[in-house]
Amino acid sequence: MTRSEIINKVHGRSSMFIICRSKHELRICRPRICVDYRRVVNYMKAEIVSTGTELLLGETLNTSAHYLTGKLSLLGIEVDYHTTVGDNPKRLEQILRQAIERTDIIVTTGGLGPTADDLTKELVAKVLDLKMEIDAPSSENIKQFFSRRKAPMPSSNEKQAFFPKGSKVLPNPIGTAPGAIIEKKGKTVIILPGPPFEMQPMFDNYVWPELVSMIGPHVERMNERVLKVFGMGESSIEKVLDDLMNLPNLTMALLAKRAEMHIRLVARSTEITSGEAKMALDQAEEEIRRRLGNKVFGRDQETMISIVGKALISKDLTISTAESCTGGLLGAAFTQEPGSSKFYLGGAVSYSNALKQSLLGVDEESLKAFGAVSEEVAKEMAEGIRSKTGSALAVSTTGIAGPDGGTNEKPVGLVYIGFATANGVHAEKFQFYGERESVRQLTVQAALNGVRLYVKQ
Repeated sequence: MTRSEIINKVHGRSSMFIICRSKHELRICRPRICVDYRRVVNYMKAEIVSTGTELLLGETLNTSAHYLTGKLSLLGIEVDYHTTVGDNPKRLEQILRQAIERTDIIVTTGGLGPTADDLTKELVAKVLDLKMEIDAPSSENIKQFFSRRKAPMPSSNEKQAFFPKGSKVLPNPIGTAPGAIIEKKGKTVIILPGPPFEMQPMFDNYVWPELVSMIGPHVERMNERVLKVFGMGESSIEKVLDDLMNLPNLTMALLAKRAEMHIRLVARSTEITSGEAKMALDQAEEEIRRRLGNKVFGRDQETMISIVGKALISKDLTISTAESCTGGLLGAAFTQEPGSSKFYLGGAVSYSNALKQSLLGVDEESLKAFGAVSEEVAKEMAEGIRSKTGSALAVSTTGIAGPDGGTNEKPVGLVYIGFATANGVHAEKFQFYGERESVRQLTVQAALNGVRLYVKQ
């Protein structure tokens, strides 16, 4: 077949086929997987369509789009569009038609409920020209859902068991809205429930394996690793890692969070070459840790508090807290970890000077001479709560969170964190910047980081 014959054959169907030139021939390939003799090219595109007026009005944060984009990107599926549409059938139909025209995979979230305005499945069926039919297992599961709760099933819930013909139905053990995967004419529509606590396990357990099977071993994927840093700003990190920012087979991005920095590393590979990508990530991580030292505190899903909690448990150490400017946030951070009762004994929120004296034994003369926000008071607070609780380690926080209360000598963001152990007591001075909540969160993170370094040493 000549080049002109191929072009004539695929004319008008550029969304369905592409032309590939290999070493010896021109071939027609589907855009999902196009492999020539030298390289792998991924042509799979996706769009996420989120439905719900509450999302459109900003009343509910659309965390699902963020989650799905990250997951799809790891598979090498490029998300070109995020579209949010209210509970309006005419507009949703228009958006679905547009999405199917311009992308290979459409992922919808929301609109699977029992009410009259939940029409995602019905409109997908209309756009794909498919009839709706009942899925008997889904109907039975929905009935059992209400039976387990000893409640009658409203007749409106019956519609949740209907799907476009040919759908691969995805179970929902958490709620009454199953999802579905529909394939037609080279397009894939994935229908998921709106609530993230239902959507995420459905995607992980059922959609992810389907997508892995669909793209095969030859499509380029992203291998991602995130290193987490505390105590260095974006420009400082960039200066230290400047020569690593443009490595040929690795991309690096710096992401600023409220109380920490993330270094995102990505190495692209196929399933076949994933070992090479892992090696590149390992080598980059080793070099970054060598250069940044203790500033790197974690990786990927690890959090500062999870690392601190595990370290305290491994060393059989207990801890207590005395808080002023953080108002209980530090204690809350410790108790959010499962098993925190093994290391966290408790704490005191001593916001007023009077309580600092009566609860923690802070000297009145120290308050008069140095003020509540001072190294001396931070040390006495830490020693006081340690004495009260008998913990191996105690941490205190006192500072000016703002937006008011600062002076030239003690500006907004000035914080002292005290650390008391059997070996002595000391305090560290910090000058944080930002609005009130940032100062408070940074204080908590700095206190946790201090504990991390102490236990590590």
